[in-house]
Amino acid sequence: MNDAITVVATITAHAGSREKVAQALKTVERDVQGEPGCEFYQLHLNRENDHQFVMIERWASMQMLEQHSQAAPFKALVSAIDGLADLHVTTLTRNI
Repeated sequence: MNDAITVVATITAHAGSREKVAQALKTVERDVQGEPGCEFYQLHLNRENDHQFVMIERWASMQMLEQHSQAAPFKALVSAIDGLADLHVTTLTRNI
């Protein structure tokens, strides 16, 4: 059984906030990659909407993902983009 969790986080910057949101996302991308259980954490830009970013993540387990959500880098991101972007998170598993 594979306990790995894949996350697709879609972040859509509000008008006039694109650069601040992009910078916050670049910072968290760099800072999170060393967290325990982080197997993959990569930022992408929607080619059809330059205000929409997608973070593709892979975590060793749900427990590691939960630890990430309580860690300083993620909390800093949430604070930095509060009111500047909409965040939608989809959590996926291969256990079907």
